[in-house]
Amino acid sequence: STPRLFTTPMVLLIQLTLLVCYYNSLAEERAADGKFTVSDIDPYKCTHLIYAFSDINTDNELVPTSAADIPRYHSFNELKTSNQELKTLLSVGGITFNKQKFSGMVGSVQQRQAFIQSAIELLRQYGFDGLNIDWRFPESVLDKQGFTSLCQDLKDGFQSEAISTGNDRLLITASVSPEKDAIDAGYEVAEISASLDFINVLTFDFHGPWEGVTGHHSPLYRGSQDTGDQIYSNTDSAMQYWMDQGAPAPLLNLGLAAYGRAFNLSSLSTDVGAPANGAGEEGCYTGEDGFWGHNEAEIITLTCLYTEGATVQLITDQMVPYAVTENQWVGFDNRESLGTKVSYLREKNFGGAVVWSLDLDDFDGKFCNQSDSPFISHLNDLILTPNTITTTIITPTTTQTLTTTQPLYTMIPTTIQSTTTTTTPATTPTSTTTILTTTTTTSGYCIDNDDGIYPNPDDIFSFLQCTNKETVVHQCQPGLRYRANCTCCDWR
Repeated sequence: STPRLFTTPMVLLIQLTLLVCYYNSLAEERAADGKFTVSDIDPYKCTHLIYAFSDINTDNELVPTSAADIPRYHSFNELKTSNQELKTLLSVGGITFNKQKFSGMVGSVQQRQAFIQSAIELLRQYGFDGLNIDWRFPESVLDKQGFTSLCQDLKDGFQSEAISTGNDRLLITASVSPEKDAIDAGYEVAEISASLDFINVLTFDFHGPWEGVTGHHSPLYRGSQDTGDQIYSNTDSAMQYWMDQGAPAPLLNLGLAAYGRAFNLSSLSTDVGAPANGAGEEGCYTGEDGFWGHNEAEIITLTCLYTEGATVQLITDQMVPYAVTENQWVGFDNRESLGTKVSYLREKNFGGAVVWSLDLDDFDGKFCNQSDSPFISHLNDLILTPNTITTTIITPTTTQTLTTTQPLYTMIPTTIQSTTTTTTPATTPTSTTTILTTTTTTSGYCIDNDDGIYPNPDDIFSFLQCTNKETVVHQCQPGLRYRANCTCCDWR
């Protein structure tokens, strides 16, 4: 058809889905086929890579965990020379981190500022795009309030640094507990959501050998046998609770575990809830009892089915599988359950998924007779393969529908020449966007400004459109914020 020039602003709405992947630097120290280095990372599999972990010193400064991290920082960030769309984050904290270091650091303005300034220096020096705070269990009221203050101060500090240097603002992200009690005790959800670019909800390890009975560590839904507080110990309940407390769905990434949790069965029963005598056999590379990566012999037997005798069952109410061989019971995720979880996160409009961790996959393809990193590769296919998305162009007198596969965020260009076209992507799922909420105001903002798009000085979740001295307020979609540097609504 004939090209048509639209000289007034338009809105193009397309949803971004993230695949955030942890790199566990301790895997560099493993033996033989378990050794995983930065050179083993495919820079195209994930949208964001998180380097785990860094440390906090006695001066409340962000520092490398050891001298060995320094060359790894360089190699890690050099991955972006291959994929310039890749974002890298440095994480501090983790499940075994000394939480007193967090408590001390957030305890005063001066201590938080020492941390923030050192974080800016370290991140810029080595080329990271942002910071990940992995404070899993803030416990006291002071910790809870301090975490909120830290997030707010990081936002202010990173924004000020970006303005003064002209650099893109460093990203601020958090990895958090999925457990209701921990959420209630540790997080002012609505307040931290206003400061963070995204939140990784680590929806795994709900159950494990410590409970004395078998149970899947990362169920999607509540199980029929769950009672009491256990009704909250599942992915759906955790994600819903984070939203109920004030976190916008697009800000949340759903946690996925690239490992299984194994139990020693202590009876002939093999069902969910069967008696268990502690953790299963240790992983041959991780060395942790009952913790099996997809590259370890025990889970290979069960998930790749190299040997006979393994029985795989679906927990139908929780939509995840487990397998049994001899006296070993292990819960894990396979292609089918990953597909179900990705469909769920799309249905709920979550921002994406976060995976722990790259080194636990069959990263060199030696064991499963599949591609390198089959777990991550399958997630990449499910999450990042472009979808056909219907978008709507809005002008005062014309509405036109286009089909496209790009870009990955809400764009607001000021002038566009457009032709009706159709592109067939690799897969065919379709999602339809909604129109931004707009309000015409009598505000005098546009009296002294040219026609165009401007940040709303009173609301980061909206932007202003000036047309013929008239001011129009456009609300971004829920969870998105207006970014002047890209003229877009974005949550990154």
